[in-house]
Amino acid sequence: MKKFLLLIAAVSLLSACGSKTPEYYKEHPAEMKAKAEACSRMSEAEKMADRECAAISKADSDRFFGDHMEKPGAPRGRGTKQY
Repeated sequence: MKKFLLLIAAVSLLSACGSKTPEYYKEHPAEMKAKAEACSRMSEAEKMADRECAAISKADSDRFFGDHMEKPGAPRGRGTKQY
């Protein structure tokens, strides 16, 4: 029982410390650039499996498009009259 609890604690600690969030990469552009270069050398399957590459992609798109993206089909302007 002790081994099982120790194993669960070790796995939870390792999984929590591993990857960085998109917000982290937004605040640290030098690290984002270095990791982006490493991700560019990976295959597409490896990029999709790597959480940090996905976080870099999200941080870069948020930086480019801003935090608010307009959804397609969202109402804009006055609209039309319905008869």
